[in-house]
Amino acid sequence: MLKKSNRLLIMTILVSLIFLVLTGCGKSGHKFVNQEPNIRITSYEGYDNSELLLNYADSLFIFQQKIFWSASDPDGVITGFAYRVKDQNGNPVSTPGNEFIDLNGDVTPQNVIDRFGTGWVLHYKPNADQSVPLNDPNARRTIWTSAKYAIINFPSADEDGNPYTNESTFEVIAIDNRGGITPVDPNYTQRSIAWRNFKTTSQRPTCFLSTTKGNPNGGEVGSGIRLSFTMKDDLNPSVPAIPYKFEFKIIKLDPNGTTIISESEWFDTASSPNDTNINKFLLTAHTTPSLSYDIEDDVVKSITKVVSRAYNMGGVVSETSIDDGFSITFKVKAGFRPKTLIYDQRCYALGQNHFVDYYDESSPEVMPFTISSGVQRYATHFFVDMDSTLTALNSTNIKVWLRWGWHGEYGTILASGFSSVTDDPYDKKIDYLLDRETNVNYYSEITHFDIRLDGAPYNYPPLANDPSAHQVDVDDDGNTTVWLRLPLYSPVRQTLVLTSLTSGLHTFEVRCVDLQGEVDPAPAVFQFMLVDTIPIANRNGILIIDDDKHRAVIAPDEIILPKYAAMLADYNGTKDFIKRTLENAPGDTNEDLCLRHFAPSDLQKYKLVIYHNDNPNDSGNLNLENDGLTLYLRSGGSLIISSTHRLAANLDEFVKVKQKTILSYLGIPYKSPPANYLSSSLNTNPFFQQAVGQEGYPSVQLQYDEANEPSFVDLVNDHNGLASVTYFPYINANATAIYRMGIKPVGYPTSGPTQGQFNTYNNQIIGIRCVTGTSRCYTFGFPLSYMYTPDAKAMMNKILSEIM
Repeated sequence: MLKKSNRLLIMTILVSLIFLVLTGCGKSGHKFVNQEPNIRITSYEGYDNSELLLNYADSLFIFQQKIFWSASDPDGVITGFAYRVKDQNGNPVSTPGNEFIDLNGDVTPQNVIDRFGTGWVLHYKPNADQSVPLNDPNARRTIWTSAKYAIINFPSADEDGNPYTNESTFEVIAIDNRGGITPVDPNYTQRSIAWRNFKTTSQRPTCFLSTTKGNPNGGEVGSGIRLSFTMKDDLNPSVPAIPYKFEFKIIKLDPNGTTIISESEWFDTASSPNDTNINKFLLTAHTTPSLSYDIEDDVVKSITKVVSRAYNMGGVVSETSIDDGFSITFKVKAGFRPKTLIYDQRCYALGQNHFVDYYDESSPEVMPFTISSGVQRYATHFFVDMDSTLTALNSTNIKVWLRWGWHGEYGTILASGFSSVTDDPYDKKIDYLLDRETNVNYYSEITHFDIRLDGAPYNYPPLANDPSAHQVDVDDDGNTTVWLRLPLYSPVRQTLVLTSLTSGLHTFEVRCVDLQGEVDPAPAVFQFMLVDTIPIANRNGILIIDDDKHRAVIAPDEIILPKYAAMLADYNGTKDFIKRTLENAPGDTNEDLCLRHFAPSDLQKYKLVIYHNDNPNDSGNLNLENDGLTLYLRSGGSLIISSTHRLAANLDEFVKVKQKTILSYLGIPYKSPPANYLSSSLNTNPFFQQAVGQEGYPSVQLQYDEANEPSFVDLVNDHNGLASVTYFPYINANATAIYRMGIKPVGYPTSGPTQGQFNTYNNQIIGIRCVTGTSRCYTFGFPLSYMYTPDAKAMMNKILSEIM
């Protein structure tokens, strides 16, 4: 049964085939022939032999035309277009923007050649490598494009580039999906090749010449400059001012600038092997053409003049004359050198032991940050230790940012429009290059940077094994110094981020290289020390920091220092007394870029740091020292603060700039104001006479003549009390009040308080202890040097027994 079914199926197929063959016999074959596409130009410009446009045959058009077309196919779809331009003799010509045409027919399909000839504009095929020029036989090229318009720059100049009225023809054909092309059929003129004639002309463009660093205006330049060309085409307003090419020549004039000594040929800027854009051309002592010196032994021997000209897309050249404004003059001189700068403001570090945990809103840049336990930690500048060394505490995750540039890179724009060099990287990039010795602009550019780290060329993996990327210097003794040489626009640019750094001293060196090939003879150096953290068990001694501004009547250095020494007399360990450097008052500390003086690398050597500002008439600088003190406390250090009524304002400064952490270590609430004060004057409310001890701490009497012995401050003796005291209405839950204010009783004969004043001030907290881990902080709102020394000593012994 199955075999019978198969025979029936085969018979059916054979009958069907025979029927198809028989029905096709005797037919002409035209029923399925491809119908070729038709095309027409839809733009209004130009003219052809149509009734609509024939009357425009004498119209004059601007040289650049944007020509649109439209095509259709009766039995398929349009897949591409080909176009060309012919001169008035009917010969295909290339035009700016369409420089490559297929004159030989190497690319043009045979059916197009047979019907229309050659000379069609070449295009890249889809996904072709466009770095291969279209005139290269290896380029993947075609005459077909999917574009439905073309921008044509019709020739509008004579052989010398002078404006000339020229007649050209534009032609365009189409191809369909079956390979059919636009026909030429006298019976179907509407389906023939689409064409337009154009009579075009152009006005002269204007060429402007300068250097990339400005116009020297006859001044001195180095032996490396980059010419900068600009073309304006204001007389052809409907055409974008896009130059076809620039040319220049070099003229040597006598020192008076009146007689030509020599004159070069014209050079096309496209011939420069050092520039990718025709509007730039590098000139050095080694280029073609080259620069030669005009000044020898400080004597002007000649003047260099560069004359320029521009060709627009219509082939018309600008006016050229050595006496017009299309030229620049200068005198080439030897001896100019660049100056390298390391932008200290933009060099900082971030790591587990070097950071700040608040955002500095006054900073001109957003610092790099990490997030630890939900808290942002920002990079900060290096501290400066007491040896004047930039330092940071090291960690396994520390990163160091380094940034550099050159003298003249940044500045400000004055109201006059001129620039003023500031070398501040947060100002505007004005991109000048000034000589390191004379500070004059020598109109050059930086091309490379040579860099070294820790006595060796910086290890940049992509260039580690490239000898051409390493510059070797040999001194007079034959010693060599190797640098890594990086182009200005390398991926590194002007920034390095260093990681995996060992503890110790690190030295980064950088020097810039200019267009002359000259290097900075004195490289910029950035040196910093990464310091290991010292465990608590290995710390010892006390550091006493004097931030009192010397004033003979209320804060004499010769009295205050001995008083602190006496308070600590029972401690036999190391005691280092230092003076914070103040304006016009030399000291032992050094200021960093953030105005800080306390480096954690110095502080961490000690188990206890005592900070005092006991001058009631001076605010001190505690508010500037958050960063170093916070890192010290975080590492387990202990701190004593002695101050006056000025402490309240310093603490409030911490609140204003969101420095929460140090307040938490001190046990003081993060609120404004965090503390109050008795009085800001020694003569108003001088009620304080005693710090009343709490929690086992001994009371401490104010020093004045009626109580114990005369104070070194006469006003304290006169009033039998002190007014310059900070008190704390609130303290944190983990803090302990260890001293409260004891003031004069109501009715005290000398400057006594009213009942209301007594109720307000007596028993207020003036001494706080706060323990956070191994860190202990003791904050006193009264100046310890004003207190009776034996009492203050007893208090110190109590504190030392808790810390040491």
